[in-house]
This record gives sequence, structure tokens and C-alpha cells, in this order.
Amino acid sequence: MEKGSMLVLAIIATLILSIILVAGLTVTTTEVHTTQNHLMNKMSYYKAVEGVEIVTEQIRNAPDPSTLFITADEFKVSDAGATHKFITGTLVDFQNNATQNVKPFTGFDPPPLPSISLGASTGVTPVIWYVPVTAEVKMGGALQKRSYTEIEAGIYSILMTGY
Repeated sequence: MEKGSMLVLAIIATLILSIILVAGLTVTTTEVHTTQNHLMNKMSYYKAVEGVEIVTEQIRNAPDPSTLFITADEFKVSDAGATHKFITGTLVDFQNNATQNVKPFTGFDPPPLPSISLGASTGVTPVIWYVPVTAEVKMGGALQKRSYTEIEAGIYSILMTGY
């Protein structure tokens, strides 16, 4: 063997190990970001579902559900470095800092009330309310990441107009 051949082999071995190390770090970083994105997507989905449940409860308790809307700060929560909030509206409404009122769904007539025959003069009317809910989750300091979920729900209720 020549005198410099061991040095060349050591440099090649170091180069190969460096390439393996960089590839491992890249895969690890990608996995961390993918996991964080998945977590944020789940958090925003469940915040939107929570919004639909809150609006459903408000529809059941409101004399006139068409006046209902939720602004982003009403149910805003911050925990574990993440901020969760939702509105009644679409992603465009969220970006424009607006909301939408709950409104009757006009796509089709609601199904009749099951097993109830009260007649037309009772003032009991089944209604499907159109409720768009958009949730946002923000995480991070300088590099803020955001995740949005938009759900369009139809909430079946009974509107009492009088007897």
C-alpha cells in the first residue's frame, strides 16, 4: 500500500457516513413536521366539531335561530402553545374577520316529524338550519403554522311559531 491510500480511504468513509447522517436528519425533520401538521389538522377538525355542537345547542335554545352567529373570540382557547378558535362562516369569512348567521337550508324540505301528527294549525314546523363552521389552530412562535377546517352542517330542529 502507498503511504497516502489510508488517508483517501478515511476521507471516503467520512464522506459516506456524513451523507448517511444528513439523510437521517432530513428524514427525522420531515417526520417531525408531518406529525405536527397531522396534530394541528386533528385539533382544528375537533374545534370545528365543537363549534357545530355549540351552535346546535344554541339553535335548540334560541327563539329565532336565524339571529345566531359566533365570532372568533367567543370560544377562543389557548393551551400547550396552540390557539384554537372558530366562527360560524366559511374560510373566506374567517380571513376577512366576518361571520355568517345561521340560516334555513333551502336545498330540500325537511323530513316530517316522526310519529307525530299535530296538524298544520299547531305552529310546529321542522326546519333544517344551514350552519357553516370554520376553525383555526395556530402554533409556533416566529414561524407560525396554521391549520383550518371548514364544516358545513345541516341541523334539524323544530321551530315553534305558536299555538
